[in-house]
Amino acid sequence: MNDAELELKLPLNKILDSFIGILPEVEAPKEKIPLKKMVLWSAVILIIYFILGEITIYGVTQEAQDYFSFVKVVFASRIGTLTTLGIGPVVTAGIFMQLFQGAEIFHFDLTSHEGRARFQGAQKFLAIFLCFFEAAVYVFAGAFGGYRMGIEIFLMLQIALGGVLIVLMDEVVTKWGFGSGISLFIAGGVSKDIFWKLFSVEQSAAHGGEYIGAVPSFIKSLIDGNPVWMRFQLPDIVQVLFTVAIFLIVIYFETLWVEVPLSSGRFRGKRGGYPIKFIYASVIPVIFTISVFGMYGFFAKSLASRFDIGILGTFDTAGNAAGGIIYYITPPRGILNVMNEPIRAAVYLVVVVVLCALFAILWIDITAMDSKAVAKRIQQSGGQVVGFQRDIRVLEMVLDKHIPQITVLGGIAIGLLAATADFTSALGTGTGILLAVSIVYRMYMDLVRHPELPERMRRMLAV
Repeated sequence: MNDAELELKLPLNKILDSFIGILPEVEAPKEKIPLKKMVLWSAVILIIYFILGEITIYGVTQEAQDYFSFVKVVFASRIGTLTTLGIGPVVTAGIFMQLFQGAEIFHFDLTSHEGRARFQGAQKFLAIFLCFFEAAVYVFAGAFGGYRMGIEIFLMLQIALGGVLIVLMDEVVTKWGFGSGISLFIAGGVSKDIFWKLFSVEQSAAHGGEYIGAVPSFIKSLIDGNPVWMRFQLPDIVQVLFTVAIFLIVIYFETLWVEVPLSSGRFRGKRGGYPIKFIYASVIPVIFTISVFGMYGFFAKSLASRFDIGILGTFDTAGNAAGGIIYYITPPRGILNVMNEPIRAAVYLVVVVVLCALFAILWIDITAMDSKAVAKRIQQSGGQVVGFQRDIRVLEMVLDKHIPQITVLGGIAIGLLAATADFTSALGTGTGILLAVSIVYRMYMDLVRHPELPERMRRMLAV
C-alpha cells in the first residue's frame, strides 16, 4: 500500500469507527460459556423471534400484500408483523460486504483483530441502514395499502424497529448462543411451517372444514374408510412423502466429499487429507437465486399495484404471477400443475440450475475458496500432496482437478433439488428444506464434536 492510499484509508477508518461507535452493541462474554448455557440462549432467542412473528404492525387496516413471498423462507419473514423483514437486512448486508471485500471495493484486514472488528461493525451498520431502507420501500411501494404520509412513516418505523431487534438478536446468538442467529431463524421458521402443515388440527373454512394438517386429515380419511392421498390447495400425505424424500437426499449430499491426500512437510510420515464437500458452496447459490427472483418480483408487484404498470409481469387478484417474465421464474406447484404447464416448469428449472451453478462459482471466488486460495492455506499449514514435493503449484494443479468441477456439479445438484421440491409442493418449499436440513445437519455435527458434550450423549447422537 503506497502513502497516498494509506493517507486516504486512515480518515475513512476514523469516519467508519465513529459510525460504528454509536450503534447499539451486545456485550461479548468475558469468559467461556458452557454448552448448556449456549443452547439455552439460542432457545430463548428463537422463542422471542417466534413471539415477534405474532405481533402485528399497529395501524394497518388493509390486507397486506406479501411482496417478498418469493424469499420469505430464505429471510424467515412473516408479512404484517415485526418480522416482516425477517433476516433480510442481515443476509443482504453480509452478501454486500463479502462482495465489497472480494472485489476490493473496500478492504478490511481480516487477519487482524482490529480489521475483523471493523468489518463486523461495518456489516452491522449496513444491516441497520437496510432495515430502514427496506421498510421504507416496503411501505411506500404500497404493500400495506395507501395511507397518509404520517401513517406510512409510523408503519415504516415499526417494521424497521423489528428489523433492528432481529439484527441485535442475531448478535446475541453469535456471541452467547450456539451457532448463528441467521441459521437458527431460518431453520426454526421452516421447521415451524412444516410442523404446522403436518399436524395442524385447525379447520379450513374455505375447504369445507377440512383439517389443515396433512397427518390428521389423512387419519380422518382412513377412519372414514376413504383414504385421501392428494388434496387441492391443502397439505396432503403425498407432499409429506416427497418432503421425507427430499430430506434424505439433502442429508446424503451433505455426507459426500472428495478427499485430496496430503502429507505433512513438518512431520515425516504423518498423512491426512483435505476434504472437498460435494455441496462445496453450501446452499448459498440457492439463497442468491431465490433472492434475485424475490427482488425482481418485488419491483414487478410494486409497479403493477402502485402504478398499474405490468412491464415486468402481471398478477391476478390474489397476487399470483399471471404473465410476463415473472410467470416463468415462479414454479408451478404440484405434479398436476407441472403436467399442465410443462414449458413454464422447464424454463423455471433451467433458470434455477444455471443461476445456482453461476452463483456457486462466484461465491468460491469472492470467499477465497478457489484452488489458489486453498492451496496457499494448505501450504501455510505445512501440507503437501502425497508423492510430490512441497510446491504450491502442484497443490493448485491437484485442487484444480476437483474444486471447479465439484463447485459446478454441486450448484447444479442443489438447483435441481430445489426446483424438484418446488414442483412436488414439498412442505416448507424446496429452498426451505435445503436450508433447514443443511443448517440442522451442520449444527448436529458441531454439537457431536463439541468437547463439553458428555460421552454418553455423544454416543447417543452418533447413532
